[in-house]
Amino acid sequence: MKLIEEGFFKRNKKIIIISFVIFIVCALIGGVVTGILTGENGGKITKALMEMPKNGTNQDLGFSVSFSEIFIHNLTVSIMIILGGILFSVISVLITIFNAFSIGTPFGSDFTFAALSILPHSLFEYSATSLSLAVAFMITKLEIKMIKERSFMATLRESRTEVKDILLLIIVIVVLLFIAALIEGFITPMIVTSYFGL
Repeated sequence: MKLIEEGFFKRNKKIIIISFVIFIVCALIGGVVTGILTGENGGKITKALMEMPKNGTNQDLGFSVSFSEIFIHNLTVSIMIILGGILFSVISVLITIFNAFSIGTPFGSDFTFAALSILPHSLFEYSATSLSLAVAFMITKLEIKMIKERSFMATLRESRTEVKDILLLIIVIVVLLFIAALIEGFITPMIVTSYFGL
């Protein structure tokens, strides 16, 4: 049994691109809106952290969340997005928009701090989020096909390739979230503390 069916990218390219575009556009909007609202007050966290070593103060930056907590939280979000595909992906799109907007917000208010504390793991985590939305769309597509054909089992039998595509993407999502949690739990705190000399 092949894990990747022939023509995987050709079949799923549009859905995957649409999912990434939704995420990226909403993240950019979040960053731009926050940047406009913050104005000259941006970068306060970076300024405060730069002053801490000079003043001789040292403070816990709140990086005490464990790898397993991060992984379970992010996996739960991805599962919610994927399962939203059963409800025609409406909830999936809303969760993705919220996540994308909230990831853009820190970049708009303090780009340096966001780049150091979010960017290292975000490429993996938010790729997983976008792929979760793609899986939700694929589930919705299957569901519409079932409704049209009025047969659950017959549609599943005819759609074995699509089901394998969904399973493959779920495996990729779990791997991406695992890597993201490792980076966020162990590497990101070191990057931030070493950059600011804490």
